[in-house]
Parts: sequence; C-alpha cells; structure tokens
Amino acid sequence: MMKHALSRSTLGAALSLLLLSACSDPEPVEPPPVPVRVYKVEAQDKPLSTEYIGEIRAQDEVAVFPRVAGTVVSQRFREGALVKQGQVLFTIDAQEYVAARDVARAQLASALAQSARANDDVARYEPLVAEDAIARQIYDNAVSTAKANAAQVDAARASLRNTEIALSYSQVRAPISGRIGKASVSVGQLVAPGQVELARISNSDEIEVYFSPSEDEVLRFNSLPPEERAGAQSGVKLVLSDGTILPQTGTIDFADRAIDPLTGSYSLRAVFPNPGQQVRPGQFGRVQIQVRIKRDALSVPDRAVIEQFGSYFVMVVGEDNLVEQRQVKVGVQAGGEWIIEDGLSPGETVIVEGLSKVRQGSAVQPLPPLGSAPDGAARPEASAPSTQEAE
Repeated sequence: MMKHALSRSTLGAALSLLLLSACSDPEPVEPPPVPVRVYKVEAQDKPLSTEYIGEIRAQDEVAVFPRVAGTVVSQRFREGALVKQGQVLFTIDAQEYVAARDVARAQLASALAQSARANDDVARYEPLVAEDAIARQIYDNAVSTAKANAAQVDAARASLRNTEIALSYSQVRAPISGRIGKASVSVGQLVAPGQVELARISNSDEIEVYFSPSEDEVLRFNSLPPEERAGAQSGVKLVLSDGTILPQTGTIDFADRAIDPLTGSYSLRAVFPNPGQQVRPGQFGRVQIQVRIKRDALSVPDRAVIEQFGSYFVMVVGEDNLVEQRQVKVGVQAGGEWIIEDGLSPGETVIVEGLSKVRQGSAVQPLPPLGSAPDGAARPEASAPSTQEAE
C-alpha cells in the first residue's frame, strides 16, 4: 500500500512540474521587419529606343582594277598599309605601250610636216590667184589640202594622247587615300582590263552602318503623335560586338525610297565619325536609335519586376510598411527599366532588393536604393539605351 501511495504521489508531482513548465513558456514574438531597398515611382517623359543589327562599311571603298592588259612586273605597296591618292600600287609591263607612243609621235610629226607644206602652198598661191596668175581651182585645192592636213594633225595628236594615257595606265595608282588590303595578284601574273581585282582600298575616317527596321516598325513609328516623335533619330549609337559603345554618335543620312518587297524591311543608313579607324569595314554592330518619347511614363528597375508564367508582378510597400504583391502590365524595356502601362500609380513605392525575403503581408523596413537620396526619391542612373520596341 505504501508503495502504491508513493507512486501516485511521485506521478502527481511530475505532472504538476510539467504543467508549471508549460505555463511558464514565453508567448511567440513577431519577427522584426525585413530591411529592403525600395524605389519610388514617378511620372516622367521617357525616351524610348530600339536596336537593330547593322552592317558596317567604309564610307569610301574602291576596288582597284587594271586599265590595260599586261604582265604585273612590280608591287609598290605594303599590304594593310595606308596609301595616298595617286600613289603607284602596281606596275604593268609597258613595252608595247611605249612602242605605240613612239609610233604615234612619228605619225604626228609626219602630219605636221604635211600640214606645214600645205599651208606654204596656200600662202604662195594666194597673191597669185588675186592677180589671176593661176587658176582659181589650183588655189582652192591647196586650201582644201591644208584643211585636210590640219585635221590629220588633230587626229595624230589625239592618237598620241591615247597612247600616252594607255602608257600611264601601266602604272596603277591609288584612286583614293585610305588603307589598302591584301593584293589579289602576284608579280608575273597576266591581267586584263576589268577582269581581275588587284586590291581594295577603304577610307574609314567615317563609317556607314546599314540597318533595316521592319515594315510594321515603320508603320508604328509613322502612327505616333508628333509630340512623341519629337527628338526621334537623334543621337544614334553604335554598340560593337564586344559590348563597347562607340563614343561618337551618328546621324541618319539615307532612307530608301521604298520597302523591300522580298524582305519586308526598310533600309536606313547612319554615318559615324571614326577617328583612329577604331572600327573596320565588315564588322557588325547593334544600332541603337531613339524612336519616340513616352510622355508621363511610369517605370521601375528591371530587378523590381517578377515574371511568373507570363504574368508580371511587383512588391508594393503600402500602409504600415506592409507588402502587397500586385500584378502589373508591362510595356517596353528602356535603359534597364520596365515601362509600366497599368497597375502602378505615381508616388507608390516598390521593392527592388530583398524580394526573396518577403511575401504578401510581410512587414518591411524600407531603405533607399544604393546611391540615391535618403528619401529614396532620386532615380538611379540609367544605363545606355537598349530598348526593344514592343507591340
């Protein structure tokens, strides 16, 4: 009996201790607000740009062809070097052209001699015919002969000029100043006029970039109201294949007369200064061109937008610093920002850093974006425009 009483007493004491321990546990504590970086949405005019793949060409590019037939006897330039206009590039064997020039010179000398003799006859017959000492026919024949010989002199001079021109073409000269490429012929090779390209010269102090917006893009641009097209096509930029942005801005100097019916695209050309010839013909780049100015646009940084199954959301900091997940309609991307077409109002605050730590209803401690004013109202610097125009 004593053992049973002792056991019940011990058990009761243990239960009392457990109840006391449970009653003494502290109540759960609310987690502290999560610190997040925020961004204040403001309405402002936003330049929108679009981007196209462009083919880079030299503004002046000339293929050098021979003007006479013959054997190449010398090459007078270093491949890849800068050459000046008029500089001799190749020499073609000129022996037959020298001989032709000498023949033309002899023919001219003969024609001059005959013309001089005919002129002397006219001078001798003129006083005689005035005195009726000779027949008028003799004088008239002498005048005709003198005129014919004068024409032969002109023809001989023209023939000599042609041979001298042909002889000069035996020295192939640079038609423009610029950088010359690899020679396409070798010494000893027989060439003919217009059949073999000898070399190619490019002057790249300025470059031309050809790009082609689609027909739909042209129609959309033409349908914009005038106030949104203000400033369009100003400050064209060129992004090279390694991501480098050419420091010099370009201007559009050519627009084709019509849409290409085969490709449905519209050809445009932009011209860029190229000091130091940093960019070479044959490269490809991305042309960035401002196409419109969206008035009173609302935009948020790219990192503030969450995409889920084709829908877009932002985390808005509302009253009492509580988070609201809100679906938005996005427009185009511009300079590292999304244009928000619907779902946000000016003055609202969205989270840009710390999105993974919050959810609907979370309490947060807003911090201004890095590099902005303490109130978070200052906008971060936008990167270079790289917008893709959307429907």
